[in-house]
Amino acid sequence: IRLSLVGSEMCKETVNYIEKNFARAISIEEIAQWCHFSQSHFMKFFKNCTGTSFITYLNDYRLIIAARILKTTTQPVIIVASDCGFDNISYFNRKFKEKYGVSPREFRK
Repeated sequence: IRLSLVGSEMCKETVNYIEKNFARAISIEEIAQWCHFSQSHFMKFFKNCTGTSFITYLNDYRLIIAARILKTTTQPVIIVASDCGFDNISYFNRKFKEKYGVSPREFRK
């Protein structure tokens, strides 16, 4: 996860918002309103700011946190997924495997 425009205060604030709220559902509509942008303007702004889409960034951040939790606790995978904002365990498993090359259970071992 990188910020290409480090000097952009709005970019930093948006990333901070994601880091504080990643565990719950965050819609593009919600975050665009929070930034006082239209949804289309927000999506362009965010891609410019981070080099990736909002959904990709949010999922990537959630997966990084999930990986930390998996390595440091014995919480069931379904609880880790839920605590990191994934309400669908199949989607979580698929995204986790795409990012880390193994399932969450294999990653933990």
